[in-house]
Amino acid sequence: MAEDDTFAAIPRGVQQGGDFTYQISRRLAEAVQRFVTETSYDPQDPPWGDGAIGKAFENIYTGAHGELAKGAEALSAGFTKLGEYIFDAGTNFEKTQEDNVNTIRTQGGRRV
Repeated sequence: MAEDDTFAAIPRGVQQGGDFTYQISRRLAEAVQRFVTETSYDPQDPPWGDGAIGKAFENIYTGAHGELAKGAEALSAGFTKLGEYIFDAGTNFEKTQEDNVNTIRTQGGRRV
């Protein structure tokens, strides 16, 4: 924001920011997938054993892990959408700017 409360954006810069955000979101998605895969629980090979202590730990771990995995996946999906929205905003700014310039040129700078 400028000092006079006028919003100014460089459309290509906004689009570039959206693209960068999207690229980061792809890396985040890969990291989330690795996390989910590498920390998932295999009931055929319980790392804590299959005794009472192992079962108790399994009950605590699997619920918390499932919620954490869902949250990480939601964060990743949200970040992907954020990148798309930022890019689209830049595209819309650019079109609006072009339309306004064309209107000014075709109207000869007159108020309409």
